[in-house]
Amino acid sequence: MKAHLFHPCSDQTGEAATWLPHQNLLLWVDIDNGILHQYDANRSAFTDFRLPEVITSIIPWQDHDREVILAMKNRLVRFDLDSQRYCTLVELTGLHPKWRTNDCKASPAGRIWCGVMHCTEHSGNGSLYCVDNDLTVAPVLDRQSIPNGIVWNKAGDRMYYADSGRRCIEEYAYDRLTGAIYFIRTLVQVPEEMGVPDGMTIDGNGHLWVAHWGGFGVYVWSTTKGELVRKIEVPVPNVASCTFGGKDGHTLFITTARDGLSPQELEHYPQSGSLFAADVPDVVPGENHYPFITR
Repeated sequence: MKAHLFHPCSDQTGEAATWLPHQNLLLWVDIDNGILHQYDANRSAFTDFRLPEVITSIIPWQDHDREVILAMKNRLVRFDLDSQRYCTLVELTGLHPKWRTNDCKASPAGRIWCGVMHCTEHSGNGSLYCVDNDLTVAPVLDRQSIPNGIVWNKAGDRMYYADSGRRCIEEYAYDRLTGAIYFIRTLVQVPEEMGVPDGMTIDGNGHLWVAHWGGFGVYVWSTTKGELVRKIEVPVPNVASCTFGGKDGHTLFITTARDGLSPQELEHYPQSGSLFAADVPDVVPGENHYPFITR
């Protein structure tokens, strides 16, 4: 199956594809340029919000339909989609200026899991943090490289997590009550020729849909045997994130990036950085984005 161009843009690093079903909105970001993109499916309209710093992730917020949580360089902020105003919700104190947040997702219990990475060196110096419902911040995993793609299964007792720097997808037992995780196994060790696992989502049958940076597509991995079961071809190299959305959740939205490509590669793949989509009518959509829940 092949993805088609949905919206031409030139994102340096298009990331964090997030579907808000109650509003029929798709949100995604261009990290380094501080752009929050919005697609309103009700009006078939695109809007860009520009912020004066990096934006790495988007988290829905329970009972706040017109506000979302944005992960910035070293903090989480609440952002109003109507007024475009934002304010700090919690800071990740003590981060060196060369570190920044990366992929962040809320768990089934509404805790925010937040990856932190070095901006240029990716050699086991990253971390995974958990922001609890009362906004306390605790480190969970150290010696990571590029924390990415965090999702939970339908039962809420398994967490899947990609470390792009180690080219792997790991499976953890997840305690919904306490938020504790326990390593089970490396589910997938991605071969070099398939690129690097980046953002991911999960369908209702438990398959992982993983954007592969450098892999020209979204790869679908089984969570039982860790086998490749499908690939959505994307006509650009650096595929960064994906999510189900649209009518009945049967559209896979896919973000891509220009970052890391040479001038010759950009000339050869001019649609790099654009938003793509694929129709997946046979897929049972999963719970892609849990909301943050405050205590």
